[in-house]
Amino acid sequence: MPANGKPWIGRVALGALLATGFGAAATLAVACVDRAPKGEAVTFQRDAGATATGQRTEFHVMGAGWFSAAEIVKDGGSNDATYVIVELDGAQVMNTSFVSLKNPMMELGTPNLVAKVRSDGSKSVMTIWYGTALKFRGIAAVRVAVQEDGVAGLRIRAVMNKPGPHEDKPGQPIAGQPLTLALPAFE
Repeated sequence: MPANGKPWIGRVALGALLATGFGAAATLAVACVDRAPKGEAVTFQRDAGATATGQRTEFHVMGAGWFSAAEIVKDGGSNDATYVIVELDGAQVMNTSFVSLKNPMMELGTPNLVAKVRSDGSKSVMTIWYGTALKFRGIAAVRVAVQEDGVAGLRIRAVMNKPGPHEDKPGQPIAGQPLTLALPAFE
Protein backbone atom coordinates (compact mmCIF):
# COMPACT_ATOMS: atom_id res chain seq x y z
CA MET A 1 0.00 0.00 0.00
CA PRO A 2 1.41 3.40 -0.95
CA ALA A 3 2.17 6.07 1.61
CA ASN A 4 -1.13 7.90 0.92
CA GLY A 5 -3.07 4.89 2.24
CA LYS A 6 -4.91 4.08 -1.01
CA PRO A 7 -4.53 0.73 -2.73
CA TRP A 8 -2.52 0.78 -5.95
CA ILE A 9 -4.07 -2.38 -7.40
CA GLY A 10 -6.96 -0.41 -8.97
CA ARG A 11 -4.53 1.80 -10.87
CA VAL A 12 -2.52 -1.19 -12.06
CA ALA A 13 -5.69 -2.98 -13.24
CA LEU A 14 -6.83 0.11 -15.15
CA GLY A 15 -3.40 0.40 -16.77
CA ALA A 16 -3.55 -3.27 -17.78
CA LEU A 17 -7.00 -2.83 -19.33
CA LEU A 18 -5.81 0.17 -21.30
CA ALA A 19 -2.68 -1.66 -22.45
CA THR A 20 -4.67 -4.69 -23.66
CA GLY A 21 -6.80 -2.67 -26.05
CA PHE A 22 -9.80 -1.85 -23.91
CA GLY A 23 -8.75 1.81 -24.07
CA ALA A 24 -8.48 1.67 -27.87
CA ALA A 25 -12.02 0.29 -28.12
CA ALA A 26 -13.29 2.98 -25.78
CA THR A 27 -11.53 5.66 -27.81
CA LEU A 28 -13.05 4.32 -31.04
CA ALA A 29 -16.50 4.22 -29.49
CA VAL A 30 -16.25 7.89 -28.61
CA ALA A 31 -15.14 8.80 -32.14
CA CYS A 32 -17.96 6.90 -33.90
CA VAL A 33 -21.24 8.68 -34.60
CA ASP A 34 -24.55 7.22 -35.67
CA ARG A 35 -25.11 9.91 -38.33
CA ALA A 36 -22.85 11.90 -40.61
CA PRO A 37 -21.22 14.80 -38.76
CA LYS A 38 -22.54 18.23 -39.66
CA GLY A 39 -20.72 21.52 -39.86
CA GLU A 40 -21.68 24.65 -37.97
CA ALA A 41 -25.28 25.91 -37.99
CA VAL A 42 -26.16 28.96 -40.08
CA THR A 43 -29.37 30.97 -40.37
CA PHE A 44 -30.67 32.49 -43.60
CA GLN A 45 -33.36 35.15 -43.59
CA ARG A 46 -35.31 36.97 -46.27
CA ASP A 47 -37.68 39.83 -45.51
CA ALA A 48 -40.35 40.66 -48.10
CA GLY A 49 -42.66 43.61 -47.77
CA ALA A 50 -46.30 43.58 -48.80
CA THR A 51 -46.98 40.65 -51.13
CA ALA A 52 -49.99 40.75 -53.46
CA THR A 53 -52.24 37.84 -54.38
CA GLY A 54 -50.54 35.61 -56.95
CA GLN A 55 -47.01 36.69 -56.02
CA ARG A 56 -44.44 34.61 -54.23
CA THR A 57 -41.20 35.10 -52.41
CA GLU A 58 -38.47 32.51 -52.07
CA PHE A 59 -34.84 31.90 -51.43
CA HIS A 60 -32.38 29.27 -52.61
CA VAL A 61 -29.20 27.94 -51.09
CA MET A 62 -26.87 26.46 -53.69
CA GLY A 63 -24.47 23.71 -52.67
CA ALA A 64 -24.57 21.03 -50.01
CA GLY A 65 -25.71 21.09 -46.41
CA TRP A 66 -28.30 19.96 -43.90
CA PHE A 67 -31.78 21.49 -43.60
CA SER A 68 -33.11 21.67 -40.02
CA ALA A 69 -35.93 24.20 -39.70
CA ALA A 70 -37.88 27.03 -41.26
CA GLU A 71 -39.99 29.79 -39.80
CA ILE A 72 -42.34 31.85 -41.95
CA VAL A 73 -43.89 34.97 -40.40
CA LYS A 74 -46.90 36.41 -42.22
CA ASP A 75 -48.30 39.79 -41.24
CA GLY A 76 -51.91 40.35 -42.27
CA GLY A 77 -53.94 38.45 -44.83
CA SER A 78 -57.62 37.81 -45.41
CA ASN A 79 -57.98 34.01 -45.27
CA ASP A 80 -54.54 32.39 -44.62
CA ALA A 81 -54.35 30.97 -48.17
CA THR A 82 -50.56 31.35 -48.21
CA TYR A 83 -48.64 28.22 -49.18
CA VAL A 84 -45.15 27.14 -48.14
CA ILE A 85 -43.06 24.65 -50.12
CA VAL A 86 -39.67 23.34 -48.99
CA GLU A 87 -37.61 21.54 -51.65
CA LEU A 88 -34.26 19.80 -51.30
CA ASP A 89 -32.45 18.83 -54.49
CA GLY A 90 -35.69 19.34 -56.44
CA ALA A 91 -37.79 17.02 -54.25
CA GLN A 92 -40.58 18.44 -52.10
CA VAL A 93 -40.18 17.67 -48.41
CA MET A 94 -43.02 19.97 -47.27
CA ASN A 95 -46.01 21.52 -49.03
CA THR A 96 -48.57 23.10 -46.72
CA SER A 97 -50.52 26.28 -46.04
CA PHE A 98 -51.24 28.56 -43.11
CA VAL A 99 -54.94 27.67 -43.25
CA SER A 100 -54.17 23.91 -43.09
CA LEU A 101 -51.81 24.10 -40.13
CA LYS A 102 -54.14 26.41 -38.17
CA ASN A 103 -56.43 23.39 -37.90
CA PRO A 104 -55.21 21.47 -34.81
CA MET A 105 -56.02 18.17 -36.55
CA MET A 106 -53.60 19.00 -39.38
CA GLU A 107 -50.58 20.19 -37.40
CA LEU A 108 -47.75 17.77 -36.75
CA GLY A 109 -45.93 17.31 -33.48
CA THR A 110 -43.73 14.21 -33.54
CA PRO A 111 -40.13 13.67 -32.44
CA ASN A 112 -39.12 13.71 -36.13
CA LEU A 113 -41.24 16.55 -37.52
CA VAL A 114 -43.03 19.58 -36.15
CA ALA A 115 -45.27 21.69 -38.41
CA LYS A 116 -47.63 24.20 -36.85
CA VAL A 117 -49.02 27.74 -37.09
CA ARG A 118 -49.54 30.09 -34.17
CA SER A 119 -51.33 33.43 -34.52
CA ASP A 120 -51.22 36.57 -32.44
CA GLY A 121 -53.45 39.33 -33.78
CA SER A 122 -52.69 39.89 -37.46
CA LYS A 123 -49.36 38.02 -37.28
CA SER A 124 -49.14 34.27 -38.01
CA VAL A 125 -45.98 32.21 -37.53
CA MET A 126 -45.49 28.86 -39.29
CA THR A 127 -42.80 26.61 -37.83
CA ILE A 128 -41.37 23.60 -39.67
CA TRP A 129 -38.73 21.64 -37.78
CA TYR A 130 -37.10 18.31 -38.61
CA GLY A 131 -35.77 16.34 -35.63
CA THR A 132 -33.19 14.76 -37.89
CA ALA A 133 -31.76 17.31 -40.30
CA LEU A 134 -32.28 16.51 -43.99
CA LYS A 135 -29.23 16.38 -46.23
CA PHE A 136 -29.17 18.15 -49.58
CA ARG A 137 -26.38 17.99 -52.14
CA GLY A 138 -27.22 20.68 -54.68
CA ILE A 139 -29.96 23.12 -53.70
CA ALA A 140 -32.37 23.94 -50.89
CA ALA A 141 -35.36 26.16 -51.63
CA VAL A 142 -38.11 27.65 -49.48
CA ARG A 143 -41.01 29.15 -51.46
CA VAL A 144 -43.98 31.12 -50.12
CA ALA A 145 -46.89 31.64 -52.53
CA VAL A 146 -49.56 34.18 -51.50
CA GLN A 147 -53.14 33.45 -52.61
CA GLU A 148 -54.90 35.98 -50.37
CA ASP A 149 -55.36 39.72 -50.12
CA GLY A 150 -53.88 41.96 -47.44
CA VAL A 151 -50.50 40.33 -46.72
CA ALA A 152 -48.52 43.27 -45.35
CA GLY A 153 -45.23 41.42 -44.94
CA LEU A 154 -43.44 38.08 -45.06
CA ARG A 155 -40.24 36.92 -43.39
CA ILE A 156 -38.63 33.56 -44.16
CA ARG A 157 -35.95 32.22 -41.85
CA ALA A 158 -34.23 28.86 -42.25
CA VAL A 159 -31.68 27.07 -40.10
CA MET A 160 -29.20 24.81 -41.87
CA ASN A 161 -25.82 23.25 -41.21
CA LYS A 162 -22.75 23.51 -43.36
CA PRO A 163 -21.44 20.22 -44.76
CA GLY A 164 -19.28 18.26 -42.34
CA PRO A 165 -15.51 18.26 -42.82
CA HIS A 166 -15.45 14.73 -44.29
CA GLU A 167 -18.50 14.98 -46.56
CA ASP A 168 -18.45 14.91 -50.34
CA LYS A 169 -17.63 18.27 -51.85
CA PRO A 170 -20.40 19.88 -53.95
CA GLY A 171 -20.04 19.03 -57.62
CA GLN A 172 -18.10 15.81 -56.99
CA PRO A 173 -19.42 12.62 -58.61
CA ILE A 174 -21.54 10.38 -56.42
CA ALA A 175 -21.34 6.64 -57.04
CA GLY A 176 -23.89 5.67 -59.70
CA GLN A 177 -25.00 9.26 -60.37
CA PRO A 178 -23.89 11.72 -63.06
CA LEU A 179 -21.76 14.71 -62.12
CA THR A 180 -23.84 17.83 -61.56
CA LEU A 181 -22.56 21.33 -61.08
CA ALA A 182 -23.15 22.80 -57.65
CA LEU A 183 -21.89 26.00 -56.15
CA PRO A 184 -20.64 26.17 -52.56
CA ALA A 185 -23.52 27.20 -50.31
CA PHE A 186 -21.70 28.49 -47.30
CA GLU A 187 -18.68 30.46 -48.46
